[in-house]
Amino acid sequence: MKRTARMMALVCALLMLSAACGKTEPQTPAEETAALQTQTTEADTTVPVSRTNDEPVSEAETDVSVTEEESTEPAEITLEAGLNSTDVAEVLAFYKLAAAKNDAKQYTKTLNLLSLDGGEGKVAKYVNVFEPIAQKAVAKNTVTGDPLPGKYAAIREADWKSASAVSDGRYTTIRVEVVPQTDGANGKAFEGPVGRSMTVLDGVDQAVNEMPGVSADFENGEVKIEYQNPTITVKVDNRTGKFVEGACKWTYRVNATMVSLDCKVLAWSVHLQNANGVIDYTISY
Repeated sequence: MKRTARMMALVCALLMLSAACGKTEPQTPAEETAALQTQTTEADTTVPVSRTNDEPVSEAETDVSVTEEESTEPAEITLEAGLNSTDVAEVLAFYKLAAAKNDAKQYTKTLNLLSLDGGEGKVAKYVNVFEPIAQKAVAKNTVTGDPLPGKYAAIREADWKSASAVSDGRYTTIRVEVVPQTDGANGKAFEGPVGRSMTVLDGVDQAVNEMPGVSADFENGEVKIEYQNPTITVKVDNRTGKFVEGACKWTYRVNATMVSLDCKVLAWSVHLQNANGVIDYTISY
């Protein structure tokens, strides 16, 4: 995701003074991402679906007189059985099992700059002139070899607005609507519902300030990074648990707004007011 942060830094720099530049950072290895996801392993094949701590406990569950025959055991989720469900907890359990079998794969990241708006003030007209340049620069950053997005072992039931799983016996297709997320300039990659589910920008403030000749007063400024319409679609082979190539996608729209930001590019100091950049972000397999 550091390359995505670099491209958002590029957009921010263009917004600052229509300057196309970016910082170079090594890509995070897939092994590092896999190391963070220690809660679910390749050896796991089943997982119980249990109630979260936030759900209320009914009288029946606190009544010690309930007989063993009346008790309901948690449903057992297995990849081999597939899944037909609209229960978020069940779909999440199935997704985590499948993700554990696919976190070593290489995924393709695609970025598409939809718009670049200089906002208010004198600098706005100069920024807008550079939109075609920015679009081409972002388009060149399609990368194959990214790790599985998000931190699947950390995803919470409350992170997903809705989820469904449909199995035809051989394949299970999962569709998820993730809860949208809004960060400031210093968001963290695996925090928040979108971060845990799909990964978000990891400190756009640092990404901008580390670029040669570019700086911004993020401490006193206001930046809003919105992750809109985050969705996940994956197709799983029930027999192997592997993702079906060409049928898996994680996507959202990044809407970055410099609400109020003092910045400097080389010798020029400018103030951005409601400047905005919009990028579509997609990871596919």
